[in-house]
Amino acid sequence: MKVRIFQKGFNYSQDGPGNRLVYHLQGCNMRCIWCSNPEGLSKEGTLIVNNDWLIDSFCPHGAIRGKNVNRSKCQVCKSKECIVTHKNKGIRLSSEDYEIDEIVVEAIRSAPLYFDGGGVTLTGGEATLQFEAVTVLLEKLKNEGINTAIETNGTHPKLENLFPLIDVLIMDLKHYDNEVHIAVTGVSNFVIKENVAKAFAQHKNVLVRIPVIKGVNDSEKEINGYVEFFKKYPTGNASFEFLAYHEYGKAKWQQCRMQYSMTDSYVEQSMLSLYKARFSENNLHVVHT
Repeated sequence: MKVRIFQKGFNYSQDGPGNRLVYHLQGCNMRCIWCSNPEGLSKEGTLIVNNDWLIDSFCPHGAIRGKNVNRSKCQVCKSKECIVTHKNKGIRLSSEDYEIDEIVVEAIRSAPLYFDGGGVTLTGGEATLQFEAVTVLLEKLKNEGINTAIETNGTHPKLENLFPLIDVLIMDLKHYDNEVHIAVTGVSNFVIKENVAKAFAQHKNVLVRIPVIKGVNDSEKEINGYVEFFKKYPTGNASFEFLAYHEYGKAKWQQCRMQYSMTDSYVEQSMLSLYKARFSENNLHVVHT
């Protein structure tokens, strides 16, 4: 069984506790217009183009002409000479398939680097789109005594089946209001909110992350809406973190030949401070990783 991955490497504390080997799994069912990993959206992988190195002759079918890539031709191309025969810096596929046992061997070999309570984190894209493979991988990692974490948008209806295999559960809630959630992500938050409730009830270590974005959820009304939702549940096992909008992924949108439509979306520090204060006032534990 294989896992499709578009990025891997170590990161400290931001993807779970300690130093962690982080695997970004290809494919996502949301289409957040602020996404910092647009190359991870398509299940099949995305062609990433670097114009400085792009040469017409990479494609024998004429899909590359004068620094432009005809992606319609690429979508129906079966031979993929540009990334198979003519491997180059100008164009590449975002993802690669790995055998699960290959990942496990790498994770075991990396164990000396898991300091400060580190381990392995599966993120995305959306890791649970590869649910069967993720289940097998997490089982194998747990059998090796490796600390596991998963970062998820919480949309998978069987997410709770993974709870026993996850030491740290990191979930997003982009917006508590379903209509707004659909408008900014393309999917409903109904299952997400169900999974948040299940996580609070069943899991020992939950981190809920809220991206704070101007024009989406940067008002006192939104803050109160989040607080009222979370107050309905016991949250003694949970922490909350607020992620301010950034443009770290903007260049990658351009490399993927996708339109980046975010403008003037930064939030004031005072808004983040208000989020933290209001949550803390309501006994919702705030952290910053």
